[in-house]
Amino acid sequence: MVTTLRQLLDDLTASAGVRPAATTIEDASGAVAHLGRALSGLAEDGLTPGDSHRQRNVTALAAACMTAGRLWPHRGGPLTDLAGATADLIGRDRSVMGRSLRWAVTVEVAEVADQCARLGRRLLPEAAAPELNVVRQWAATIERDAQADPPTAAASVVLERLVPLPGPPSGEAEVTVLNAAAGLLSALDRAQRADDLTLRDFRAAVAAAELTSRYAALAAGMTGRDAGPPLVAGLAWQLAGRASTVFHDGHRGAPGDRGGVVASSQALLRALRNEVGAPADMGEQHGQRTPADVASVQQVASHMPVLADRLMMAVEHWSRTGQLFANARDLPRMEAMPEKRIEAVIAGRHVRASGADFDDLRQVVGRAADLSTGLADALNRVTGTGAVVQRHQTDRRDWGAKVPGDAERLLTRARTVDRDSTGTRLLHSPRQIPPSR
Repeated sequence: MVTTLRQLLDDLTASAGVRPAATTIEDASGAVAHLGRALSGLAEDGLTPGDSHRQRNVTALAAACMTAGRLWPHRGGPLTDLAGATADLIGRDRSVMGRSLRWAVTVEVAEVADQCARLGRRLLPEAAAPELNVVRQWAATIERDAQADPPTAAASVVLERLVPLPGPPSGEAEVTVLNAAAGLLSALDRAQRADDLTLRDFRAAVAAAELTSRYAALAAGMTGRDAGPPLVAGLAWQLAGRASTVFHDGHRGAPGDRGGVVASSQALLRALRNEVGAPADMGEQHGQRTPADVASVQQVASHMPVLADRLMMAVEHWSRTGQLFANARDLPRMEAMPEKRIEAVIAGRHVRASGADFDDLRQVVGRAADLSTGLADALNRVTGTGAVVQRHQTDRRDWGAKVPGDAERLLTRARTVDRDSTGTRLLHSPRQIPPSR
């Protein structure tokens, strides 16, 4: 089984909103404490380039959550466990998050912290534990900030990253498509954290994106929808793979990289074939495929923007570090070409590639990422075809657009907090508490 950060946060929100409350104050406060731990780490890594109201507000919310979380002993429970898993997942992904991604996660965690604090208020007498009111006040402040400057759709991709849950299946043939996709994303993350992502890994992941898009095109045709968008996305990924052949890194790759990016990409293809069938079979068995078969393809295709984000990060990393080499004749032209590069072009020598040398690859991978984002948006908007439409799914037609609808939702929530806390004494600003990892 797999999950996403979005699903964990949605489960927390749903559990905290059950009426009558089906939990204890210890469980609610334990959840608040874990959310404070997550917020503390995000604030420590930085939400803005320098000191700012946003940075101070998130730090204050983190401290308020951890203060409220210490009011009762932690005895575990559904909310505490969900919040703990959420905080652990955020902590694990901190190394691959930029400021915009951290802001997208912070906004969602602040909303859930408000829900858990509200649950705590329902479980206690009116005047008890004013620390929970402080959590709600600071959460409302952050939500107002998010109303004025909502996270972009591109940044919100981090919330949709597939994460495999413990308990691997007994055999490779039983790996589901979603589990295989989650395994590929995890393998990419591990390789990037270790600065060990090879071109072979990159091309394997690109091939997985291409084949997934082609499966999505076939699935679309089977349901009577336009197969053009996923087919174009597949062609774009094919072009990205070809563009990468200009470069080399000197790594041949180990054939037994079990659990690595190459093996995980192959596992995804096997899962698609096992669960859905070979592409030729899908075309021949138009009327024999079930909604579940089609939905599995659509689900994994809807998570391709997360994979695309990781591949864009790889191109930018190589551009900065100069780890790859290429024949000077194959690289993009330069307006003011240095003398040494001119000599390399004439001699046909290989040079270390960096900066603008990656412009062509950067452009083609970016275009494939945009097409995959549009495909994910289309798939998530499908109704009546077996597709699973996730709650709070962001609109990704514009890779840099603001998340539509969130402004109204956040403003409404901020007003609700103001109304609920009218007449409540706001405590002094909580002191900053070092984050707990």
